[in-house]
Amino acid sequence: MATVNAVGYVGEDNHRRFLWLVAFCLLGMAVSALLVSLERTAAQAERQSVQLMLNQLRSALVVKGAEVMLTGGRLEDWQGLNPVNLLQSAPMNWGGDCSGAEHRKGIWCFSRDDRVLVYRSRWAEFPGIDGGPEQAEWLFWRVEPEFTRPARIPERRAGGLVLNRVNFDQRKLY
Repeated sequence: MATVNAVGYVGEDNHRRFLWLVAFCLLGMAVSALLVSLERTAAQAERQSVQLMLNQLRSALVVKGAEVMLTGGRLEDWQGLNPVNLLQSAPMNWGGDCSGAEHRKGIWCFSRDDRVLVYRSRWAEFPGIDGGPEQAEWLFWRVEPEFTRPARIPERRAGGLVLNRVNFDQRKLY
């Protein structure tokens, strides 16, 4: 009759534990790669959402600028306008006035004191004013008149309203 070796049981048990350890390590690496990819996709979706909102606001400013110019008004009087007021309805993530309010990430608001549109980003990296990546939690835009200088006329003339990115100190929290 064959005798059972106790060392054989221990070796087989350790082999099984090692296989489970390898399986859990592989699963952990797959989950971590998935989470990194998910974070990257969420950041890209937020950037596209902000860009879409800015495009809507810029379109509304083109219409308002044309309206002001056709009625003989001065575009300079509209500098610092809250562009969200030009939309038919405020966006779902609109927080209203920035002063005294604590805003969650992903919320738009308007600072009446500085006359700027403010967005608090969920993710740290956004395209900067110069086009390169910029680490910014608070992003700012201001409505300003755009001026053109026709070739034969020496003085500049207002050509419309634009939404320009403003680089404020990032420590200034609303």
